[in-house]
Amino acid sequence: MRWKTLEEGIQQLREVAVLEVLFGRGGQHDNDPDKVKCTGQMLWNLATLGPSQYATYIATIHPDTNRETVGSVANKLRNYESIINGPMQAQVSAVAKELRERMEEVTEEMREMRKEMRRNSSHVAPVRVTGPRVRAQQPPARERGYTPRADLWYFLRDHGEDMGSQGEARENRVYWTVWIRWPGTSEPQKYEALVDTGSQCTLIPSEYVGTEPISIAGVMGGSQELTLLEAEVSLTGKEWQKHPIVTGSGAPCILGIDFLRNGYYKDSKGFRWAFGIAAVEAEGIKKLNSLPGLSENPSAVGLLKVEEQRVPVATSTVHRRQYRTNRDAVIPIHKMIWELESQGVVSKTHSPFNSPIWPVRKPDGEWRLTVDYRALNEVTPPLSAAVPDMLELQYELESKAAKWYATIDIANTFFSIPLAAECRPQFAFTWRGVQYTWNRLPQGWKHSPTICHGLIQATLEKGEAPEHLQYIDDIIVWGNTAMEVFEKGEKIIHILLKAGFAIKQSKVKGPAREIQFLGVKWQDGRRQIPTEVINKITAMSPPTSKKETQAFLGAIGFWRMHIPEYSQIVSPLYLVTRKKNDFHWGPEQQQAFAQIKQEIAHAVALGPVRTGPDVKNVLYSAAGNNGLSWSLWQKGPGETRGRPLGFWS
Repeated sequence: MRWKTLEEGIQQLREVAVLEVLFGRGGQHDNDPDKVKCTGQMLWNLATLGPSQYATYIATIHPDTNRETVGSVANKLRNYESIINGPMQAQVSAVAKELRERMEEVTEEMREMRKEMRRNSSHVAPVRVTGPRVRAQQPPARERGYTPRADLWYFLRDHGEDMGSQGEARENRVYWTVWIRWPGTSEPQKYEALVDTGSQCTLIPSEYVGTEPISIAGVMGGSQELTLLEAEVSLTGKEWQKHPIVTGSGAPCILGIDFLRNGYYKDSKGFRWAFGIAAVEAEGIKKLNSLPGLSENPSAVGLLKVEEQRVPVATSTVHRRQYRTNRDAVIPIHKMIWELESQGVVSKTHSPFNSPIWPVRKPDGEWRLTVDYRALNEVTPPLSAAVPDMLELQYELESKAAKWYATIDIANTFFSIPLAAECRPQFAFTWRGVQYTWNRLPQGWKHSPTICHGLIQATLEKGEAPEHLQYIDDIIVWGNTAMEVFEKGEKIIHILLKAGFAIKQSKVKGPAREIQFLGVKWQDGRRQIPTEVINKITAMSPPTSKKETQAFLGAIGFWRMHIPEYSQIVSPLYLVTRKKNDFHWGPEQQQAFAQIKQEIAHAVALGPVRTGPDVKNVLYSAAGNNGLSWSLWQKGPGETRGRPLGFWS
């Protein structure tokens, strides 16, 4: 992979050094990649994959004569960069001094390495372990019985790994076949996991949910909220060991140092293998979903401690017969109605009103019981109060530029709000010949979101909740530390539970550095398109009808602020959706379809919104044959262009 900045190149060089430690030739046994000898092949690859301004200088480095290490090469390159980017004369003497100091450091490091060989320590190189895996005092190198590097190569090859030739440079990442037998299953599942000695834990993507939440942070920033569970693991498909696995639908597939260092597998000679080094950290952060009072029941329903709500009543009677429902939904809906009746949410009734049930399948495959109240909504008087604008909330959140976030989603919120008896008949529906109505606020009715939002807002204000943002039953808090966010979230959860709401453990997220709120990924005040949304959009096939084209435009339209000249790009797609036009998918539409998916995949993050006398707002505009476009940017001190806040067209 090509590198653009010097630090990217140095990172690639260090990654190759780790592979040299594990699979390379020679007698290197350092557990620090910076101490690995930098070979001619490594320097050649570094030069050919980087900018030309560095290639000439890299070519002057002779590893065989100067005995260069990865660390010394990295320092030389940094010094060279400071020379070509700064005042030449002022840099030369400093560079010479730094090089002399570095050579002295390398010499001292070599002495320390020899001393360390005699002390009790772990090694990156595979070691022979007998009996229980304990760290023993190490005899001299020849007596220690290191398993030869060649034996490791043959061991991997014999277990089905494509190792290429033994002397081949191992620049690509190493993947290993792993079998996982998840709890409650008998058939193992096969994964291709990245062997990463820099990861302190083993991560496998799956839909299984563990009992212990865990936040995984990477060296490049960002974090993921996953769970920990124990599963049976095998590297051969024969010998099995129980091991803790960090898992979740968005988890990477990584075989970490925690598994490798335990010596769970042996070669044909009976040797165990152990490794050591370390860039994924499991952070010991106190999680909000560990608080008492949260429910593990997926059907949890609370009851808000307020007077029964008198809501607007329809101006005329509406009666609509039940239409056919999805066959797959019949059993789940029957069960849900029984549960809701036992919880007092619905009850049997006789009413002149009737609306048809309209089951909706949720993303997780479960069903949501909703009723088609469109006809009822048309004859329902308006309410003056309204739900806040979603975009306004997003703009406000962009201005926070927080380091940590947490979100809270109240369980079955509408069903927690009691209705006055005289308002209930209008919400009647029929299932299997029996008529029911809602004793609580129903889903699908036009005023339910407004009433729900207002009651939650009043509850939080009465309880003097800390600073937060609320959109109906979704709440987010933020702060500069994980503990600050935890304390804010704890206070809000306590207020909501005391008021009578139910909150599910699975619906409480954070504290975390990255989080999703209102369908958007947030980090440091920047709004980004979530990875799962990008994957879903880029995987879409070209539409074959007007309806499919409209569905595609609907999926991408929410993200138009992230895309410069969005309208101009998708204009050929809108042409085929016009009523007067027949559907025709031609080269122009295919090009627009491919381009907008590419733009979505590489969309920039927006924000954060900054304030202060040194921050300037800059509006760029352009006019062309295809229309107008403009973008808003913010420039801080020392910034050439600044950060984008949005694109419009």
